[in-house]
Amino acid sequence: MRKIMTRFAILILSVFTVSAGATAATIPLIMKSFPNISSTTIELLMTIPSLGIIVFTPVSNWVADLISVKKTIMTGLVLIFFGGVIPAITMNFPLIFVSRIILGLGTGLLMSFSQSLIIQLYQGREQQRMLGLSSVFQGLGMFVMTYAAGVLLNNGWQMSYWVYLIVVPIILLVGVYVPKTVGKVVDKDHPEAASDSKKIDGKIWLLALFAFVFNATFAFISIKFALLVVSRNYGTAADASTLLGLMAFAMAAGGFVFMYVQKHWFKYTTAIGLGFATISFLLLTISHSLILSGLGVILVGISVSIFMASMVANINKMTSASQVAFSTSVVMTCANIGTLLSPYFAKAISNVFGNQEAGFTFEAGLIIFAILFVIATFVGINYSRFEYKESNKLSNNVRTQN
Repeated sequence: MRKIMTRFAILILSVFTVSAGATAATIPLIMKSFPNISSTTIELLMTIPSLGIIVFTPVSNWVADLISVKKTIMTGLVLIFFGGVIPAITMNFPLIFVSRIILGLGTGLLMSFSQSLIIQLYQGREQQRMLGLSSVFQGLGMFVMTYAAGVLLNNGWQMSYWVYLIVVPIILLVGVYVPKTVGKVVDKDHPEAASDSKKIDGKIWLLALFAFVFNATFAFISIKFALLVVSRNYGTAADASTLLGLMAFAMAAGGFVFMYVQKHWFKYTTAIGLGFATISFLLLTISHSLILSGLGVILVGISVSIFMASMVANINKMTSASQVAFSTSVVMTCANIGTLLSPYFAKAISNVFGNQEAGFTFEAGLIIFAILFVIATFVGINYSRFEYKESNKLSNNVRTQN
């Protein structure tokens, strides 16, 4: 029973890596409550947590060195709790703004560990299942929190922020069931490995670049999809919002797809995730109906789960056990930077080619994903060249079955 609860405690952490967007529906009502605050500033409430995530994700590893991984995770959860509920109890906008930054800081502290702990604690098929289930938990958790916040919204926008009370039992769960020594890597054969734990292999930077470009392109769906639907006259902004709601379920489904794909075609998991992304953007590029666009959105959600889970699995295969945690934080940080810069990336593409249409943005995304797919396929064919050469010598390095 304890092992099951430990697994659950680790998996549930993935929910809080995306919890900042759970209250996005409150923005219009907040604008009415603060008419003297610019709409742009109020909209920042949903994106400003990304800055905290970007800064504190790599910092989390140094914090863990000082106070332990478990205490770092619990500190992150406490910050998420306070940052989450403060808007529910105050009408002071500067304080609300600061609370969202605190939420991002807390998310950054636990983000990399939500994945690296799976790599360090589980092996083989169990590791595959845990990585897949992490995506399932993230997708379903995102839906549940967003839905709960929407229900609470009927009683005023401040009520929606009480959804972060769910963090309290999770803090207790982590405190009771996650071992105190979790995250520590001791390599008896290579005692010098600990001193190299903050070094980043060149192959990890390649993964980080992939994650950056993928997220910068994937986020086109968030910033351009509604405009695509409306500009082509086959739906309304509300229709687009409904279709985007399917993405949470698609991400959950993607977790199960990842488990199957990694079991049978591990070396090509990243390429398969990019294949889904390429097909999805192709459908969105040619779509003139809500049905076809809905299918495209679903495939995007599946691709995100497969791709991001494959990044974590690849980190395990391409670096030493002692470097997994910090390498994971670097890749996750680059992915978040990609998401944050996506609007500017899309604008730059439009300006360079002189085409401001939403459809063109997805055409550009299609080409980018196709290029990444070809590169990932090449890496899959030559995967043995990218593996960490001494992984078979490290007694505690996690091995993933091919």
